[in-house]
Amino acid sequence: MPPRNPFSGLFVALVKTAILVPLLSIPLVVFTFLGLPLEVSLPYGVAAYAIAGAIAGRSGTFAWAALAASFLGAFVGYAAFALFVPPMDLLVATIHATVAALASWASALWHMRRLTPDLIIANEKQRRCRLCGSRVGIRATRCWSCRASLNRIT
Repeated sequence: MPPRNPFSGLFVALVKTAILVPLLSIPLVVFTFLGLPLEVSLPYGVAAYAIAGAIAGRSGTFAWAALAASFLGAFVGYAAFALFVPPMDLLVATIHATVAALASWASALWHMRRLTPDLIIANEKQRRCRLCGSRVGIRATRCWSCRASLNRIT
C-alpha cells in the first residue's frame, strides 16, 4: 500500500534511488579493474540506473513526483559514488540520472494504473455525510454518527 503522505513517498523514492545507484554501480568499478572495454560497462550502467529508478518508482508517490525525486536521488547517488571512485563526469551523471528518472516515472505510472481501479471500487461503495463527514453506506438514509438525513440538499 502506498504511503498516505505524498511527501513521505517522495522522500522514499529519493532515498531508494540514492542508495541503489551506488550499490548497483559497484560492478562498473570491477569492469574497469578487469580492463573490460567501455562497450561492456556502458550498457550495464544504463541498465543499473534504470533498475534503481524502477524500484524507486514503486514507492507510492505520483508519477511526476517520482520523476523529480529519482532524478535527484540518482544524481546524489552518483556523486556519492564518485567520491570513492573518481573521476565524476557531470554529463554522464546527468544522463544516468535522467535514465533513472524516466524508469521511475514509468514504474510509478504503471503502479498507479494497477492501483486506481481498486480505489475507485472502494470509494463507490460508500458516500459521506454532508453534515459531519463520516462515511456511510450507499443505501443509507440517515447518518450513523449524527443521525442527519442524507437526502438533504444543504
